[in-house]
Amino acid sequence: AATAAAQPPPGPGPVSVEDPTWLPEGRPFDLGPFARHHVPEGAPSMRLDRWVMKNVCSNWNATQKLISARQVWVMTPDLPTDKHRGSVMIPRFRPACKGSTVLRPGLYIYFPKAMRPAEKRRMPTEKGSEIEGWLVERVLYKDTDFLAIDKPAGWSVLPGKHVGGMHLKRLLPSLQFGLEEPPRFVHRLATELSGVMLLARHRAAASYAKDMIRQRAFWQRAYWGVACGRTPKSGTIAMPLAQERRGDRMVAKPRREDDDGLPALTEYKTLRYSPLAGGLSLLELNPYSGRYHQTRAHCSYGLRAPLLGDPLYYELSNKLNLETSYKVRYHSEDARRERKELLGAMLPLHLHSRQLRIKTFAGKDITITAPLPEAMTKSFSKLGWSEYLRRADREAERDAPWRAEDDPHIVKALAEAARHAEEKWLRGPASARGYEARLHDEDGRVRADEE
Repeated sequence: AATAAAQPPPGPGPVSVEDPTWLPEGRPFDLGPFARHHVPEGAPSMRLDRWVMKNVCSNWNATQKLISARQVWVMTPDLPTDKHRGSVMIPRFRPACKGSTVLRPGLYIYFPKAMRPAEKRRMPTEKGSEIEGWLVERVLYKDTDFLAIDKPAGWSVLPGKHVGGMHLKRLLPSLQFGLEEPPRFVHRLATELSGVMLLARHRAAASYAKDMIRQRAFWQRAYWGVACGRTPKSGTIAMPLAQERRGDRMVAKPRREDDDGLPALTEYKTLRYSPLAGGLSLLELNPYSGRYHQTRAHCSYGLRAPLLGDPLYYELSNKLNLETSYKVRYHSEDARRERKELLGAMLPLHLHSRQLRIKTFAGKDITITAPLPEAMTKSFSKLGWSEYLRRADREAERDAPWRAEDDPHIVKALAEAARHAEEKWLRGPASARGYEARLHDEDGRVRADEE
């Protein structure tokens, strides 16, 4: 969003359009933690808060706070250079702006350069707008009784008030594979989570799974989470939790069992630690109970190490922390700044349902593994954990109990989806088909011209 590197003005004179903060001695002025954007000529008019949400911060409340706190401000080109420099160095010299401020060509916008808008993780919400066969491609395991899929982050399991078409229940008929009824959810994952999710293919399998889960004899779940701070090598968190309303949403808070708290137990193991980005630990979390936000709450309250990309519990955890050397080292402003500089701002929640171990009807123990989402894979690369991830993926591939290319139902479903997609394209508007055809016909010539 910031303009390109400014060139020095040819000599003394009026304010440089490229850099209004240029020093008289011909030296560039360091903007520090801020960047600057020059609204070009011919740009359409836009409100300041809309521009910030598009280029700086995608959260509406955070955008309004940035503007009211004068972390984002607008300067006119007729102001002298010392006014521009002063606004960068001293907050009280910055003009007060509102979200409704209209941006006109020639204005200068100053904003925090470390912030970036979050990528839109949600897929199209219109029914039927997703690619046909999309959920079939995410099947991780299938037998006569159970089915496991790789749930994407941003998708809800069940329909709701603010979900729209972004729920998996309406796509279950695509996973019947010859049976008379669609599969049923054995459990649920939160909208923010990704990873392995188990489904029962018929009523008897759902009843069996429900009974075995009640007896604690059916499965073992393993979540991977990136926590802020250095955690012990391994241990168990036994902390009762209760739901509590915070604003317009519910959160999990520690509470004694004699005060309506529900027992919650989580085993954890530290797999990796990186001193980069203020210190981050890779945890394997095994929750033995399914309380609301259990893994997030236990990391925040029990380990004092909230998960990366979880600002809600990060704030709640810091309120409980005392001013100790641990907090100063891992939760200070310097540590937060390091994380933003290395990994970026507005990160998604770094919690993933990595593995699920279940006992089938036949008494066979199988382990199902889901690949990491793209956001976590990028963070692993920046933290130096890529080789560990490749090793873990190779082991999971070697021990996989099922392969999609060997399952005739999956192969047939994908082939039908490809055929339906081709028919849909052929039934499309003639102009669109002609345009696509021209692109295919001229592809070689266009590339040659570009080269």
